[in-house]
Amino acid sequence: MKIIAHNTIELRGEATPPSSKSQTIRGLVFATLAKGTSALKNPLHSQDTVDAIRACRALGANIMVKEDRIVIESDGVPLESDTTLNTGDSGVTTHFLMPVAGLRGPKAGPITFDCGAQMKQRPVETLVMALQRLGLKVKPQHKNGHCPLQISGELFGGKATMSGKSSQYLSALLISLPCAKNDSVITVNNLQERPYVEMTEMWLREQGIVYSHEEKKGQDIYTIKGGQAYKPFIKTIPGDFSSASYLIAAGALFPGQVVLHGLDINDPQGDKALVEILRTMGADIEIQGNKMTITGGKPLKGMKIDANAIPDMVPTLAVIAAVAKGKTEIVNVANARLKETDRLHSMTEGLTKMGAKIEETKNSLVISGGKLYGATAHGFNDHRTVMALSLAGMLASGETFIDTAEAINKTFPDFVKVMKGLGANINMR
Repeated sequence: MKIIAHNTIELRGEATPPSSKSQTIRGLVFATLAKGTSALKNPLHSQDTVDAIRACRALGANIMVKEDRIVIESDGVPLESDTTLNTGDSGVTTHFLMPVAGLRGPKAGPITFDCGAQMKQRPVETLVMALQRLGLKVKPQHKNGHCPLQISGELFGGKATMSGKSSQYLSALLISLPCAKNDSVITVNNLQERPYVEMTEMWLREQGIVYSHEEKKGQDIYTIKGGQAYKPFIKTIPGDFSSASYLIAAGALFPGQVVLHGLDINDPQGDKALVEILRTMGADIEIQGNKMTITGGKPLKGMKIDANAIPDMVPTLAVIAAVAKGKTEIVNVANARLKETDRLHSMTEGLTKMGAKIEETKNSLVISGGKLYGATAHGFNDHRTVMALSLAGMLASGETFIDTAEAINKTFPDFVKVMKGLGANINMR
C-alpha cells in the first residue's frame, strides 16, 4: 500500500493519539507472570499488541481482548511444555519473553522463538550472552546468531555484564530476574535509551519488587533479589508520545491549532522530550493535565539535539529539521540504526529525494532547513519512517508517494484517518 500526501495549508481540530505500545506490552508480560486476574484499561490495539498477546497466550495466559481493555488471567508460571513462540516483528515482545522462557522450571522443554522477517535481521547477541551467563541454553537456528533461536534451561540468576546499546535487553532481565531462584547483579556499560529502562523500573516499584540501582563511571549496576513474585493489577495505559510525535510536530509546523488528549506528561516515556525540543525551537505548546494545545505556524529555529535517549524520535526530528531555519544536528543516535530499519539511512534517503540537505554520519544527522518537494520515497516497511515521510509530504510542494504504508499498523493503524480529521491532505490506497 501507499500513502499519498499533498501540500497541506492548515491543521485544526482535536485528536487522541493511540495508547502507549511500550506500556501495553510491559503490562501484558507483567500480567502473564502474575498469579491472578489483571486488566489493562485503554490499551493499544495494533499489530505489535496482537503479536504480544499471541506469544503470552502460548505461555499459558488466558487473555480476553475488549475494545476498552485487555483482561489477563494467569497462573503466574509459564507452561512447561515445548512450544514455539511467534513474536512477529515485535522486538519488545521477543526480547522481553526470551528470559521468561527460563522461568518454567528445570524439567521444561525448549522454547523456539520464531519471528517476522524484520526481526530476523535485528541483533540479539548481547541479550543471548547475558542469558547464557544466567543459566539458560540458547541455540540460534542460523549462523548469524539472530532469531529464530531455541531456549532451554532455567534462569538461575547470578552475575552478567552487558552492553547497553538497547534498553530492551536490560528491561528484559529486570522483568524476569526477580522471579529467578537466586539474586542477580547486572552491570551495563554505556546504557542508552534510558527512559525506557526507567519505565520498567516504574513497573517494578509499583509491584513492590526489591532491587537497587547504582550509577558508577559509565556503568549502571542493578542488584535484583531473587525468589520474588508479581501480583495481579489493574492499570490504565496512557497515550503514546512516540505515535503522538507526528501529531505534535504537525501541530507546530502548520498554521492552525491542534488539541491532543490523553497524553500524560508525567509518564516516564522518554519521547515526551519532543515537547521541550519544539518549545526551544520556537513552537507554542501548552499543557493542562492530559490536554495539549499546539498553536502552529510559528517559525522554528534549528538546534543541536542529543537524541540518544529518544531514538524513536529521529524520523520526526529529521522532518522538523528539514524545514526549520538554519542547521539542526541530531547527534549520538547510532542506536537508531538498530530498529525496524536503519532510520538514519531511511530518513536521509527519503528526505534527500524531497530536496533536503542532509549529512549522514555514523551516529548523527546534520540537516540544513529549506524547502521540500514532492517525490516517491521508500518507507522501508518501517512504521516510523512511513509516518515521518508522510508528514514531510504534507509540508512539500507537489505530490509525495510513500510505499510500504501498511507498516503503520504496527503502532498507529488510524494514522491517516486522524491526520485527515485535522485537515491534512493525505490518503492511503
